[in-house]
This record gives sequence, C-alpha cells and structure tokens, in this order.
Amino acid sequence: MVWKLNKCLYGLKQSAREWHGRFSRSLLETGFQKSTFDPCVFVHHDENIYISVYVDDIALYASPSIHLTALVDELKKEFDLTDMGTASWLLGIHITYSPAGITLSQHAYIEKVLKRFDMDSSRPVSTPLDIKLSKQLQKGTPEQQIDDPSYYQSIIGSLMYAVTGTRPDLAHTISLLSQFNSCPNESHLTAAKHVLRYLRATKDWTLFYPANEKLYLEGYADADYATCLSTRRSFSGYVFCLGRAAISWRTRKQDVVTTSTTEAEYLALSLACRQLQWLQKVFVDFNLSVPCALRCDNTATISITEDDKINDRSKHIDVHYHKVQEEYLKGTFELLYVRSDQNLADIFTKTLPRPTHDRLAKTIRCA
Repeated sequence: MVWKLNKCLYGLKQSAREWHGRFSRSLLETGFQKSTFDPCVFVHHDENIYISVYVDDIALYASPSIHLTALVDELKKEFDLTDMGTASWLLGIHITYSPAGITLSQHAYIEKVLKRFDMDSSRPVSTPLDIKLSKQLQKGTPEQQIDDPSYYQSIIGSLMYAVTGTRPDLAHTISLLSQFNSCPNESHLTAAKHVLRYLRATKDWTLFYPANEKLYLEGYADADYATCLSTRRSFSGYVFCLGRAAISWRTRKQDVVTTSTTEAEYLALSLACRQLQWLQKVFVDFNLSVPCALRCDNTATISITEDDKINDRSKHIDVHYHKVQEEYLKGTFELLYVRSDQNLADIFTKTLPRPTHDRLAKTIRCA
C-alpha cells in the first residue's frame, strides 16, 4: 500500500521546488519574466519592477508607483504575505539609506558569530591572517586532527556567509582555510580564531554604494603563483566594481598546476572573463548599457590575450581557458594594464601586510 500525496507539505524534499514553481507561475501570469542570469530573479520590463526570491524571503525593487502597490495587493490575495515596507534587513544584512547612497552591514551577524564561538572578548588583530602562519599551513593528517573537527568547520562555514555578503576582504583567507575542513589540526584552528579576532576589530566595516555614480564595470584579475604547499597550485582572484562599488568577488584555487606566472595569471583572467559575461546578462535584463574593462598586472598575459598566435608560452594551455582571448577579440571588453600595487584583486590571492591590506580593503568597500 502507498499513499498518494495530493498537496505538497512543508518539510518534504521537494517542497522548496514546488513552492518556487507555484510562486513563479503566479508572477509569470502577471507579466513578469524569469531573468536570463538567475532563475530566482524576475523582471517586469514594462513597469521596471524587479523581484528576487530566496525561499520565502521576497524583495521587490522599484520606484513607488500604483503598479507596485497593485502587485503587492495581488500577491496578498494568493499568498499569506506580510508587507515589511522599505527593506532595512535582508538575509541578515542591514541596509541603510542616505542621500549619498546605500550602505550594507553585517555587524549584528558578526557579533552573533563571535559570541557563538566565545571570541566576543578576544584581543583584536589588524589582518585576517598572519603572513608567517599562512605560509606554514599544510594539509593535516589523522594523527594531528583536533578532537572535534565540526567546531572548525562551523567557524569556516559561518565566515563564508560573511564573505558572500559584505566582507570581500576575507575571501582569500576563508578560501585558504576551507581546504582543511576534512582534517583540521591545531594550526588550522589557530588560524581560524585569528580571523575571528580580525572580525572583532572590523565588525563595523560596511560596503557603500554611492548614489548618482556613472555606471562602468571594471574588473581586476590576479593570481598568486604555486602558493598551495600541498598541491603547488596557484590561487585566482577577481573583483568587479560598478563605478566605485564592489559588486562581485571571488577567490579560487586553480584546477591545474601551472608552469609559470604568466600561465597562472592567464587562468585568473579567464575566470574573471566568465564572470564578466554573466554580469553582462544582468545589464541586458536591467536595460543598461555599461562599458566594461578588465585589468591585469601581467604584461605577458595581456600579450597572449591580444595575440591569437600559438607560442611556447600558451600552446599547452587547455582550450577552455582561451575563452578570454575569444571574448577580447570580439570586443566584449577592454583589456588594460594596472600596476601590481594598484591591482584590487591582489587582496583575493594572498595574505598581505597590514598597510597594503588596509588600503585595498578600504578601496573595495568604497569607504
């Protein structure tokens, strides 16, 4: 005997999918379209209304109008909906408005994390990770593993959400420490607690998005060659700024072992190029025409991108990394040189001294 379920219940494996399907159908019937860049973003081109959905947290982006009011009323008829007014909190991120622009903060979330791990009264430090310690971190062994690996994993998981939200300055550090999740030892735990101490010192840091800025997309790509002591792989990093405000960032250990700094930088540029293509889809859905540029601090990498001839420096590179060359030759973006000390992506590839870290972090936060 089996039971046939006629109505989806909360808590089932497929519940989230069914809920999203029902909500999507409701929006599509009212003139919305799914965006091309994210299935959880809906666009009404005629009324310039945008909706983002995270499970049952729904945010509407539009100027006040009768169309917006009518949409909220329609949704209330079909769903048990609470209108919270102008957004001041969204997924743990505090949003404040001023004539100068919009500020995003995770101060409350960071305080909660510090209290959870008993680090709310710890001694603050000025950098996310000590340079000497970062150069000594290696894969742990079962004999060295701490008694409760889940404690370390919980710290890293909590910090990852801060990185995703408003703390790009932690991206490289958390990417580095997360590779030790399977077998953390005392040195890894010490490094993770060092990050928490840094958070205590910088919990008031915010991301600021100025109003009335001229829109241009500028991406910075960088790589740190062969810095993973266990695999000798390099780290890629990028950050994209719309005007002066950082909107997208990432740190990632490369999938292959590169044989030169040029090759590592070229792979980092390819990663940034793919993100740039995704961001351009966003601009299309938002009816924006935004000039785009990528910046790199390696002249050899720029030469390979600009010249489609095969040479000894590039003939062995896997074909899918040459996407950056194809897009450049199509005119998708400008490729510009930036001095290494002015490359904002430097903070996403390595542990930096305090003055350099503070300078780059301040620029990225638009502080």
